[in-house]
Amino acid sequence: MKKMISLLAVLVMTVSLVACGQSKDSTKDSETASEEKDTWVMAINATFPPFESIDNGTDNYVGIDIDIANHIAEKLGKELEINDMQFSALVPTMESGRADLIISGISPTEERQKVLSFSNPYYFPMNAIICAKGADYTELGQLEGKIIGVSMGTSYAEIAKSVKDATVSELDSTPLVVQDILSGRCDAGIFDATQAAVFVQENEGLECHIISSDITLEDTFAIALPKDSEYVDQINDILAEMNEDGTLHEILVKYMGEDTTAQYEKMVQNLDIAK
Repeated sequence: MKKMISLLAVLVMTVSLVACGQSKDSTKDSETASEEKDTWVMAINATFPPFESIDNGTDNYVGIDIDIANHIAEKLGKELEINDMQFSALVPTMESGRADLIISGISPTEERQKVLSFSNPYYFPMNAIICAKGADYTELGQLEGKIIGVSMGTSYAEIAKSVKDATVSELDSTPLVVQDILSGRCDAGIFDATQAAVFVQENEGLECHIISSDITLEDTFAIALPKDSEYVDQINDILAEMNEDGTLHEILVKYMGEDTTAQYEKMVQNLDIAK
């Protein structure tokens, strides 16, 4: 009887040890799976084509920033979860720990750098002239005495007013400026260069010419990360690689077209801040 009790005790202990071993292994497997599923939340404001917007008729996010983010995530072995919100909410969302990065046409202003870390700039916003195809207004000086359309309340109005003898037509929106150029009511308009590229792609009767602009670090677009993030250097290396291997060029061409991208890249070569 004692032998049977002893045998049963041994069996119970053996089963318990096996069960404990399985429990530890299961926990370890669960932790490993959790580590492998490394998801980053990317905060964006999807109302800024060609950098980020929602593809017509779908729920897909598209744009220059989206493609750059996907490339970086792939290089770092991350999954991306996009959180679309108002632009004013981007920084507070990251400060609260609810976002891992912001790639949304955001500039590294002095105020933002106090609470966030930023990558090196990946884009240098410039201005452009849009005019009817064939007009070939490549410089502001060529608009002397012309009617120049601008969106009301923007800095472009001041640029237009600097042109000698020009008549400045301030309209309620940039699409209205485009319509006035197409109809001949304006000889040209001044726009953000990337926005100009979109308008030209959408309207065959237009052409755009990027003009030289004074650009500071606070004008550029960079990737925002939590303060003192360990990923800043890795992302800078990836951005440098994208410039060298042509990946960034291909993304810009995809959304801005060959001609505008060529103009932009030529201008960037002359920017001290880009060197």
